[in-house]
Amino acid sequence: MPTTKKDDPARWLAVAQTVESTANPLTIPYEITLKEAAQSADFVDAYWEPQGTRPGLSSVAKRLPHSTAADLRSLIHAVQDAQTNLLLLVDPIVIDQGERARTLIDELASALEFLLDDGVQEPADDQLVSLRDFHAQDGQRSSALAQSLNDYATLADTLRDRLVEVDTSFDPAWIDEARKLAKALSTSASKPAASAKEIADATALRNRLLTLMQQRVASVRKAARRVFRKQPELIRQVTSAYERRRRAERRAKQASEATAPATPPTA
Repeated sequence: MPTTKKDDPARWLAVAQTVESTANPLTIPYEITLKEAAQSADFVDAYWEPQGTRPGLSSVAKRLPHSTAADLRSLIHAVQDAQTNLLLLVDPIVIDQGERARTLIDELASALEFLLDDGVQEPADDQLVSLRDFHAQDGQRSSALAQSLNDYATLADTLRDRLVEVDTSFDPAWIDEARKLAKALSTSASKPAASAKEIADATALRNRLLTLMQQRVASVRKAARRVFRKQPELIRQVTSAYERRRRAERRAKQASEATAPATPPTA
């Protein structure tokens, strides 16, 4: 029988049933969502007490209890458990191959970002932005991972020599491995071993837990904006770096399009 310790993820199962919406609340990739939730928990602990002239989050404890940090860490584990249980029902190959797929996607995306962040606008820059936007809502399903692997591998292959030239730690074998793994994920047909109701229930639970986690992340950010309103560098630590980057890229693209010479009309 599960315990009810503060750090026991099982305690959230009953709380999750109070969440009305069963839709996926995420607007950024799943892995980044978990990372940002962990960063929010660390932020609460790091800046709870005031230090010198810097205020502390403890000043708004009525709105943001210190226990929010522990709650977030517990919810992260609960979400991970729910996600694993869901994948076991609908897409078991991801349990074996998903971690390597995500690692390869991260390696290729990171290498491409480093290469193309050179102040020179070229078609590959727009391709990379398009890829990130397109795959931003990808779940952890084998079909989504396969598509992402293929897309990043294709772009990386066109820049293979340049990637190696600017960063000798980049392994071009990752490109070929990504394509091979994408094929394996695509050709291994998922055979759900559960009923439609079991899958729907597991999906709803995962989404409710994500909602609970995101609500607490939002509370931390709201409190940070209030408490550290005179210290924007601290607020920046707890806001989404992913979203900031996407906004910056959209602004750069819009600026580039605005200054691009007009195409003369054809005769």
